[in-house]
Amino acid sequence: MTWVLAGLLAGCGGVPSRPTSVPPEAVWSGEGDQGVFLMIGGHQGTLWQLEVWDRKGRLLGSGPFRLRGFAKAQIIPEEVLAWENGALHLKDGTWLVPEPPTPQGAAR
Repeated sequence: MTWVLAGLLAGCGGVPSRPTSVPPEAVWSGEGDQGVFLMIGGHQGTLWQLEVWDRKGRLLGSGPFRLRGFAKAQIIPEEVLAWENGALHLKDGTWLVPEPPTPQGAAR
């Protein structure tokens, strides 16, 4: 019976097995095919450090992501809706978008 339930869960887009390229600290977030493995680091204001992998273990994004939408004290993996067009979409309509790199010499 356990094997049947596990098979149904996997077939319904449940939590996939963790690829070796995804660290154990990363958690599964989102739903179905648009879910991702997510590791959330620290933040300053609206800038969050994220690492994001797809279900096959390919790195989709890494580094600072800017919060667009509602202010948050923390990002909870259960709030993740999907990875779309290079950004993380949260259920409340908020987005975490990659922060463009600062041009060399601009911060002098």
